[in-house]
Amino acid sequence: MSSGPTAKLIDELVLAVVGTTRDARARHVLSQALHGLVRLARSEQLLDMQRDAARALGADSRREARALMRRLGARSQGQLQLALLDSEADRA
Repeated sequence: MSSGPTAKLIDELVLAVVGTTRDARARHVLSQALHGLVRLARSEQLLDMQRDAARALGADSRREARALMRRLGARSQGQLQLALLDSEADRA
């Protein structure tokens, strides 16, 4: 698992709920359940962001929204590469 602030918070919650008992299985199950909830929340947030972006672009269907998001992603990657090339040229 990651060692970021979310993982630390989950560890603190597990410690607060289960305590320092020697039941490692209960601690592990609770920890994994909380990590699963965090992953689910992140994926739901990403879907909401994609849906909002599609609405802002005027996409009427999921298929059209995916196509627009793919096109935007391809464009932004190209712009990033150009920006990196410009920054490398400035360094030289």
